[in-house]
Amino acid sequence: MVKTKRASRFRAMGAIGVLALGAALVAPAVAAVAAPEAGDSVYLGTRQGYGGTGAFPIYLDTPADPSAPGEPDLWAYCIEHDVTALTRVEGTIGVVDDFLGENLFTDPVVQSKVMWILANSYPAVPLAELGSAAGAPGITAADAFEAAQYAIWRYTDLGFDAAWPWETPNSEAAYRYLVDGAEASGGLTPADLSITLSISGPTAPQEAGTLVGPFIVTTDRPSVRVAAEPVVPITDAAGTPIDQDAVVDGQELYLDLRGTSAPGTATVTATAQGSTVGGRIVSVPTVRGGTPTEADHAQTIALVAPAGAVSTASAAAAWTGDVVPPVIGTTLVDEADGDQTLPWTGGTAIDTIAYQHLTPGVGYTVTGELMRKADGSGTGIRASATFTPSTPDGSVDVSFTVPAGYAGQQLVAFETLTQEGVADPVATHRDLNDAAQTVTVEAAPASSTPAQQGGPTELAKTGVPEGWPAAGVLLIAAGLVALLARRRVAGA
Repeated sequence: MVKTKRASRFRAMGAIGVLALGAALVAPAVAAVAAPEAGDSVYLGTRQGYGGTGAFPIYLDTPADPSAPGEPDLWAYCIEHDVTALTRVEGTIGVVDDFLGENLFTDPVVQSKVMWILANSYPAVPLAELGSAAGAPGITAADAFEAAQYAIWRYTDLGFDAAWPWETPNSEAAYRYLVDGAEASGGLTPADLSITLSISGPTAPQEAGTLVGPFIVTTDRPSVRVAAEPVVPITDAAGTPIDQDAVVDGQELYLDLRGTSAPGTATVTATAQGSTVGGRIVSVPTVRGGTPTEADHAQTIALVAPAGAVSTASAAAAWTGDVVPPVIGTTLVDEADGDQTLPWTGGTAIDTIAYQHLTPGVGYTVTGELMRKADGSGTGIRASATFTPSTPDGSVDVSFTVPAGYAGQQLVAFETLTQEGVADPVATHRDLNDAAQTVTVEAAPASSTPAQQGGPTELAKTGVPEGWPAAGVLLIAAGLVALLARRRVAGA
């Protein structure tokens, strides 16, 4: 009775299988991904394929824009047909023993069949290769997804073949190939679908001028590739360069820092063909941000890596050395035209502070004041900039606004550099004689005085135009007196 009930559910589900998802199918990604571990979170994208079946694109990091997530890192198939699927949610990676469901997947024999299907279906196998093996030329990704999903559910939720409503003959042909192969095989384990890859870094304190290490690679691959960032020669314990494309399990690696005295850090990354999580499962909560439990969880899915997948593992090391103190130097110019002369009415001066030997990733603040070159006194014209350098050497700009009132003076920028968390300045640059950090403010033009510097003239107070000769003023006065006299005579 139970089998009949399950079969009816599958037939009902198959009736809606002809509906295609709105999202276009995305080709499996072939990219190097950091090796995730059990307990890590992954993001489930929208299922792709025919309606009712399909595969879930998996992202190791939640996409910034879930509506346009880009190429997935992995793929997954559902192993619980009778449990509601939830997408656009974070799930938790686990091993098969972490399975929260109650269907036939709890049987190790069923698990082995499912692992065989995952390893021999798309996207673990390229479409053309699957189509050739299954006698299904022209098979599409949706066909392959449907075939693999029905084959998995045949074992996890039925235990027998159902009357699947095939979308295409290629779907059915691929399904028959997968089920027949799973039956004929002895099955696979999750370990058969994944690789081993890790790298450890040195635990003891390290110093510049030595061989820094060891870094130890652990892998079940015949060999892996290693590289250091930033680029540093990699050697064995004797300092002999190694073949970085053929590092084997257990090999000890060292960074050759015998030619440097500066402190620093580096990361060594190992790269290998294959995935470290193939065959693992992902438990999914019923609500976003929730925790899946046996009593309350969404569909459980099984991970599969695309053909050609590449995995990476990294380890870092830091070393001490001779600390070189920070150094700063400045160049002060007129923002308007880039020269070192400001208008007599004022302007904006840009001070470009070149720095060396800063610590990348640490916050710094540079503060400056313009000083009078004539006597070294401060003007009170100050400015500052806070920044976090990405490299030890670089530059940052500080902008000074110079008001009117400094005509004819020379102004020199004094700068102080402080580091986040450090009380005392880590660098200063204060040199009144440094031409590079000096600007000259033009002298005020003669036409600007006295009206513009001393106020209105006495002539302006009398109403006589400025610059008129004194004789002309007297003639005008005499004419006014005569006119008034005639008016008095006429009035008499």
